[in-house]
Amino acid sequence: MKNSQPNGLHFIFELFGCRQKEIDDIEFLKKVFKKSLEKSSAGILKKHFYKFNPQGVTGYVLLSASHISVHTWPEKKYAAFDVFTCSGKKETKRIFQNIIESINHKEIKLKKIKRGFSFIDKNNG
Repeated sequence: MKNSQPNGLHFIFELFGCRQKEIDDIEFLKKVFKKSLEKSSAGILKKHFYKFNPQGVTGYVLLSASHISVHTWPEKKYAAFDVFTCSGKKETKRIFQNIIESINHKEIKLKKIKRGFSFIDKNNG
């Protein structure tokens, strides 16, 4: 598998007011990630999800073009996600969009970060 370019878009986002049942269901979250990556050109290298007792899930999918991850606190109706790919803006946005459309929530907080050597401000080092 070929390594991707080191430039990409990183979405760090939080979902508030989530349905507790959804974000505490490890199989549901695996399906959300699988669906979100279906049309992605980023190859899946490794997946791991863990269910906490009594509640909460953490998981990631390591991609040839970076990663996606989730950490949930069902008792707070809160989930935190990372979507970082070097597969282009459209693909990163599509993965992000699929995740937020799949999980019921009331509010979202999002940060978008351009990452990679092509975004360096050459005037400021």
